[in-house]
Amino acid sequence: MTSVSLSEDCAKQWEIMLLLLSSEERKIDRSTEDEVDTMNYFYKNKGVRKIFLHWLQQMQKTYCRKTNELDTALKCDEISLLWRQKGNDKFRTNLVEESYKCYTNSVKYAKHNSLMYSLALANRSAALLRMKRFQECLSDVALAIEHGYPLEQQHKLHLRRADCHIELQQRTEARASLDAAIQHANSLKLSATNALEFERHIKILEKKLELVKEEGCVNESVVLPDWYLGPNPSFNAASNAIELRRNDAVGRHVVVRASTRRGDVLFSEEPYAWVALPTDSAAVCEMCCAGDVNPVPCSVCSRSAYCGERCRALAALSFHRWECAAAQFSLFPTIGIAHLALRVLLISAQNGFPAPPRRLPEATTAAELFRSYSQVDNTQIYKQDTPPFYRMFNLVTNFDKMNNTDYVQYALTATMLTLYLENYTSFFEFLPSKLPCKLADVEMKLFAAAVVLRSLGQLVCNGHATLSLSTVEDDGNGRTVSEREVRRATAIYPSAAMMNHSCDPNIINTFYNSRLIIRCSRELAAGSEVFNCYGPHRAREPTAQRRSQLRAQYMFACDCTACSDSDRKDFVLLFSAYACQSCKGPVSWQGRRPRCQQCSADFHPERALVQIDRAEELAMQAEQMPSLEERCEKMHASYRLKQQVWHRHNSSLRVAADKLARLYADLGEFSKSMELIKQNIQSLEYQFGSFSVEVAHELRKLSDVMLERILNAPQHLEHREWCLEAHKIIKKAVQLMELNYGSWEPLVARLKEQEAYVASLLAESRTPDAADCIHHNLHYNLKI
Repeated sequence: MTSVSLSEDCAKQWEIMLLLLSSEERKIDRSTEDEVDTMNYFYKNKGVRKIFLHWLQQMQKTYCRKTNELDTALKCDEISLLWRQKGNDKFRTNLVEESYKCYTNSVKYAKHNSLMYSLALANRSAALLRMKRFQECLSDVALAIEHGYPLEQQHKLHLRRADCHIELQQRTEARASLDAAIQHANSLKLSATNALEFERHIKILEKKLELVKEEGCVNESVVLPDWYLGPNPSFNAASNAIELRRNDAVGRHVVVRASTRRGDVLFSEEPYAWVALPTDSAAVCEMCCAGDVNPVPCSVCSRSAYCGERCRALAALSFHRWECAAAQFSLFPTIGIAHLALRVLLISAQNGFPAPPRRLPEATTAAELFRSYSQVDNTQIYKQDTPPFYRMFNLVTNFDKMNNTDYVQYALTATMLTLYLENYTSFFEFLPSKLPCKLADVEMKLFAAAVVLRSLGQLVCNGHATLSLSTVEDDGNGRTVSEREVRRATAIYPSAAMMNHSCDPNIINTFYNSRLIIRCSRELAAGSEVFNCYGPHRAREPTAQRRSQLRAQYMFACDCTACSDSDRKDFVLLFSAYACQSCKGPVSWQGRRPRCQQCSADFHPERALVQIDRAEELAMQAEQMPSLEERCEKMHASYRLKQQVWHRHNSSLRVAADKLARLYADLGEFSKSMELIKQNIQSLEYQFGSFSVEVAHELRKLSDVMLERILNAPQHLEHREWCLEAHKIIKKAVQLMELNYGSWEPLVARLKEQEAYVASLLAESRTPDAADCIHHNLHYNLKI
């Protein structure tokens, strides 16, 4: 180690240390040892301990401090004040969204229960009111008052609270807040100027309140879909329509025992443990995994955020009291998925390690206790009344198939995390009361280290990314918006992990906060196996590439139906194919000499590349054009050239069509925009299927453009026909979005509002055939 130059950034030293230390151990094959034997070697290795303890000290010195004038790992009222002042500047210039971000930073860095904390919350509530996030505004107002907002200013917060209740149509609460504001103001000696200003605000709000005729509905809680045929008592978190089986050929697997339809719920499972992923987008609550939250920070560090004080308290009890120090010195972004392995240990300890499953002599060593947890029937442990730890512990690790270097690096990581707990937390003072037997101090620490090591192996082949839908407004005057799937967290779902892989899966994963809800993506007959996709998908990668990826990470040779279909092994190449100049068939490189797959004509790629270069040049020119009309003209010329060169299903041609469709929508040429989007839908249906998430997004775009056409030409002769077509498209978009994301996604609610609006337009001009617009069947195939 001393002869190697390490990065000055100690976070970047981590991977180098792992490589160097594992290379020194390469001559000894440890992949055949059990986890306790391995950790007994590394945890007691004085050289390894010395290196890791020094590195942890350096991480603490480097990151657990004020890193610059606007950031610190702990709390600092000076930094909080700077961010609040920045927020005030943004707010005064009507940059409300930016002011909100500044105020959120001010909240994050303010010392808990300090004046600065209450001031930051109050200022953020003002931004939230302007952003029409009324419930979150009410929460911040309540927190600001609770945490000591100055009495002489509290009448302003009561007015803000009243304004929110009025906007939410909550007449009784609004009246109470106005009365509280008046009563509080009367208790103060307001100056004449301030009294007049207060009276003016009261009159404005009183007039607004007069317009609230009825009590508004309180936000309804989300109703999650039930398991198809009810919950299965023999298979935790699973439907009664499926069962867990085991055989020598494929091990544990999931089989349908009652035929199912598209959309039926097969699993609804909370994770055993999960961790939020670092992100630049909206905050995620680190306790419940709710996305886009108005963050409430940890009361000690500035690195953890929650959706409210209740989740913050639960997190502190469950895991954050042991993780707070590591968060302060930036340990978790450095070690990646090992954070989740540590979380598995902490959650298990908080819940209490259960007694060994069989009547065995009381364990006195880490090895005896550890091995006792594997002496179970690994299908019977999935019964609902079995402690969850058994299901977690008995997930596969693939240690027996793993490269020795990888295994050693996992063991080194587990050693470092055990040393962290030992030296920077009081975890090992807490753990003895959570074990089913008494262990000596060193045995207890070996047991904890072995659990972390085992979890690392399990997470690599069983971990699951949780996704949410993020909506982003297009730049400029775009009439459409873009959505992207955002990875919020990494989680472990022991029941869902029982599904085997197929490159052509028959289920869809959706998420509500941390809960995984799995639906059928098509009809399944009784006796069929339920397949998940572990990543490589038949519509995205060719067979050889998929098999290589699965062998590298999951250590098996895939022989699913998609991989076994020799006729379609190169199916995905179609979506990067060129167009034959003779018959317009697909041309992809087969060896050195490209030929058309349909007519076998030779293809001359040099000519095609010249045309593509010219098309890209026109596209770049379009970006520089001063007017929308000129941009459309150039982009259309570019698109026409690409149509001549690329096959009609080429994914790059779809991208070009999408860009042109957006420009046409901006220009108000809605019919042209719609035709391009419809072409893309046809192509995406061919690649991904009619009920895919890709088609769902295109339908959403099409519905937006159709609605714009309706709104911009209300007197058009074909207005009613436009409404009928739009209603069909929006209905289908709602169905596919619900299928792929769940009814709780905000985008689904927006689409339903559009659907209701178009239905109201149709009702105004109802004729006997108006009923034709209603389509309730999920299996209705839209023909475009």
